[in-house]
Amino acid sequence: MKLPTLLQSWYLYSFKLVFAEKLLSLVTNRARHAPQVMSSSQHHIQAAYWIRPGQACVLLSRNWKRNTLPPITLQGKDLQLQNLRPMDPEEIGRFTGYYESQDSIIFCLNPERYPHIDFDQDPVRAAGPFNDWGRSADAASYELTEASPPNGKPFYQVKVPRHQVVKAGKKMTFKFVTRSWHWLTPLRCAANLAEDKSGNLNYVLNVSRSGRHAFTFDLKSGRGMDQAAQVVWNAETPTPIRPGLFFYDLESRYKCGLTFANDAATFRLFAPRATRVCIEIFQTLENPQPQRYDLNLSNDQVTWEVAVSGYLHGWFYRYFIDGPDDGCTTHFDFTQAVLDPYAQATAGPEGPGIILDPQKTAKPNPPHDPPPWQDLSILECHVRDLTQKAPIELNETERLGFAGVTRLLEQDASYVRTLGVNTLEFQPIQQFDSTDRDTYHWGYMTNAYFAPCAWYGSAPSKASQNHEFSEMVRTCHDQDLSVIIDVVYNHVGEPPNLLYIDKAYYFHLDETGEHINWSGCGNTLRAESAMARRLIIESLCHLVETYGVDGFRFDLAELISIEVLKEIGDALRTLKPSIILIAEPWSFRGSIQWDTRMAGYSFWNDGFREFAREYVLGHSNGGALAYYAKGCLDHMAAWPSQSINYVESHDDRCWLDQITEHSDHNGTHPTHNDILRSHMMAALLYTSIGIPLLSCGQDFMRSKGGLNNTYQRGDVNALNYQRIQSYGRTHDYFKQWIAFRQSALAKVLRLNQNPGEAYLRCFNCDQSDASATALLFNADRSQGSTQILLALNPHFEAHKIHLYDVDGDHWRALADIENFNVHGILDERLQRDERSIYLGPMNLGLWVRQ
Repeated sequence: MKLPTLLQSWYLYSFKLVFAEKLLSLVTNRARHAPQVMSSSQHHIQAAYWIRPGQACVLLSRNWKRNTLPPITLQGKDLQLQNLRPMDPEEIGRFTGYYESQDSIIFCLNPERYPHIDFDQDPVRAAGPFNDWGRSADAASYELTEASPPNGKPFYQVKVPRHQVVKAGKKMTFKFVTRSWHWLTPLRCAANLAEDKSGNLNYVLNVSRSGRHAFTFDLKSGRGMDQAAQVVWNAETPTPIRPGLFFYDLESRYKCGLTFANDAATFRLFAPRATRVCIEIFQTLENPQPQRYDLNLSNDQVTWEVAVSGYLHGWFYRYFIDGPDDGCTTHFDFTQAVLDPYAQATAGPEGPGIILDPQKTAKPNPPHDPPPWQDLSILECHVRDLTQKAPIELNETERLGFAGVTRLLEQDASYVRTLGVNTLEFQPIQQFDSTDRDTYHWGYMTNAYFAPCAWYGSAPSKASQNHEFSEMVRTCHDQDLSVIIDVVYNHVGEPPNLLYIDKAYYFHLDETGEHINWSGCGNTLRAESAMARRLIIESLCHLVETYGVDGFRFDLAELISIEVLKEIGDALRTLKPSIILIAEPWSFRGSIQWDTRMAGYSFWNDGFREFAREYVLGHSNGGALAYYAKGCLDHMAAWPSQSINYVESHDDRCWLDQITEHSDHNGTHPTHNDILRSHMMAALLYTSIGIPLLSCGQDFMRSKGGLNNTYQRGDVNALNYQRIQSYGRTHDYFKQWIAFRQSALAKVLRLNQNPGEAYLRCFNCDQSDASATALLFNADRSQGSTQILLALNPHFEAHKIHLYDVDGDHWRALADIENFNVHGILDERLQRDERSIYLGPMNLGLWVRQ
């Protein structure tokens, strides 16, 4: 399940080509061209699903209109069908989005599945060809309102006369949209889905399958879902019963993982279809001599548990799980050791887990509140990139992990302390699937969500990584550095432990049972399943409560879904109101960049990244500059700190290798123009509205020799601190821009509320085909008396920029493209009599006045 070699070369970089089309479809018609679904006039079984232990449902190809029950029988070892009955149309409607009652079509949904939607403030309507996709004159009559069904479950619906719907046809696609034109994603476990030509998912409305085609039955005894079973219609080919619908809502009623009480350890594992779960417990790795215990199935019929007496702190454990082989949705293997997904420490990616008594482990770090989002200045870094060539005395073990970062942070003159940023964003530190301690890895193949990576600890088998990670975070806080962790909840690494617990419950599968590879890494986690969602939330809360982590950046967050992201955010804000939440809003499936506003997340702004590269090369324009300098508030961003502005991250070629004049993309020896363009990028990055994010080494002209993908190249990624001396002027230049961004002068750039339209003024140069531009921030003085003027000329010819009614009084020059805090720019660049700026070739100017 590792990232295929072909995909590695363009992992995430080429997403922007796909996402532009996806994003366009989100704000236009998303469902006009879906294929129509045909049905036979003869009844047969369309699908059969296990929905909870001891209960299944059957969906027919057509509504059943007879007074007798359909001829459905059950095949399975010792299984007996009883109480076959019509399913409540409302219950199936919660998944299909509609059902029929008398002469009406009732469009309906469960609001709890859309926590990012305020149904009262932004009403939801059904949209399809029957009302011009929500744009018809009577579209408001399709808005859903809260209903009070007998079962008391949350429910919104709208009743529409049947003839009003079927005038558009007896088969069609539809979906739901808010009044503000946010399209709700259909439930991916629904049985009536279709994609349009753009890949957008829609519901299929078929009036011949409108609720009366669904039947449910109970088992006389047993769970049923713990074996391969089929249902049969008369003498037709048996239809396998697969997991579906309510199955993904199954949830343990207990605290899972490991708990201590009364000199005993209790182990719990959610495994809804397992037939047997065993645990092995042993004291040493060298000579295990395991003690094996069978877990018992608890009263909820989905959780397995066992209590083991004795003091087991520091011991090791692993699970073995058996279950049915249905040839499609299961992957049980009783010979495979399985790492507890709730293990708080592990000896490696394959386990075993390490038993830790909370009373014997490090106390949680004291509370630390990061700066408000608008004041953040982030540095993306990797544990080993920081330590491998750090110019301080470290032993080889320290250079591999958390302890080395702590030592580095303790140095007064260390790079991360003197650069001036206030937040470190670490690439993944949760246990990932690198096969051994010495192998370098970015970490984006997670195996254990609760456990700090064993390979970053000095004594992995003793869980030293837990204490050392805690100390690293504590030391960051002591230096007024907040800590963001890059987390991966969209796919899993090898071995895929969740696969052996329940394949269908935890992963998106196609009809043949193969993994759907929306992540580009071989599998996609079904994050919306109840226990997957809970696993994510509880592990994040653990990182905050136990280690004091200040925030998270969610890798390929589109696959987590905006709905789950909202629940994550709500839980974390309850725990820590100052939590920092950042989404990488795309995947191979699509983009939720626009939707992140509804969950309260900032987003990585790849548009800013692409724009900055083009602009410094002279290929962009003043209009684009004004849009991105204002933090995309005119369209994409909902508040000033929502856009994470960056031009380089761990992925793809680094900044310098992208813009270098060398034809081989190798910026190891940058040209003079490469350096000037990097300086101009610094001006763009640290004046634009939003949150600036710098990647380690950009400030001293980091190059990866032109390599595009270096996820396992520690030799290339390790920071070469000697370049700080070689490119000391550039390093100091970046430090000055970072300090300026954090200064009182730049408070007018660190906005906590949206400014008015007149906040930013843009002045273009005297040539229409050139992009030399001046930007006046706080032009309307809405943010106080301070104003900032930035002028940029990315061309090799001088340009004149008219400021019209902006006079030249009281401006203080701060920077040009070579220096910061220089003097004399005012007289040379800003002519009071003509109110113009003259910018020489490849130059910039920064002025401030109060």
